Amino acid sequence: MLGAYLDGELSPGETLEMERRLEAEPELRRLRDELSGLSGSIRDLVAETPVPDHLSDSVRRQFAEVRALPQAQPRPPWKPQPAVQRRERPSWQAIAAALLIGLFAGGPLGYGLSHLTERPATGPIEDAIFANHLRGLAAPEPFDIASSDRHTVKPWFNGRTAIAPDAPDLAAQGFPLVGGRVDIVAGKPVPTLVYRRRQHVISVTVVSKSEGVPPGPARHEGSRIERWTAGDLDYFAASDLNAKELGEFAALFRSATAPAG
Repeated sequence: MLGAYLDGELSPGETLEMERRLEAEPELRRLRDELSGLSGSIRDLVAETPVPDHLSDSVRRQFAEVRALPQAQPRPPWKPQPAVQRRERPSWQAIAAALLIGLFAGGPLGYGLSHLTERPATGPIEDAIFANHLRGLAAPEPFDIASSDRHTVKPWFNGRTAIAPDAPDLAAQGFPLVGGRVDIVAGKPVPTLVYRRRQHVISVTVVSKSEGVPPGPARHEGSRIERWTAGDLDYFAASDLNAKELGEFAALFRSATAPAG
């Protein structure tokens, strides 16, 4: 964790926790200083190592020899050859041309195929959901209240939003509840439940049912969203998780909040 902290690879919450530990643990601070000093020494050593003169001279000499080579002679007229011939290897120009053709032809095709399975998120509600999710990731913590207790998170929304959604505990299935926050959608405060999957954050925003946005997956700026409807409420689960795991989370959430019977 300390190595990841020095490399800037921790999440905002993990970074905050590491800084708290550094303040409280002198031995941890000493180890951090040692690792930081070692990293700086290695960078300085690599930066100060000059290129040997003999290496530079050798490279220049080889370039000069290649330039001095005679130009390729034209091929003689074609003559019939025996039936069994060894196939000539394609030139690098031919390989490059084939790669370029594949890039330009395959790129649009792959882009089109990916959008056959996931529709673009262009509606104002989904755009607001994604914007709120990204703001949560940029904040020191992605929640206003930190708790894994659904009996704490659900009542916290009373008086703050018109909706106080159920907050099922999915820790046993690998999606622990970590808190909640208030977001703004269409100018109104709405509840957002916050879950985690390893290092990924899942924001579940709940709004009054809106027409015109079909349920299902969508993509937006590197993140995905799963939307479903239950009664008179719409649920939006936004995350940078892969489609399979986000779909699994949505199915678990719906099952856990489904009315009995």
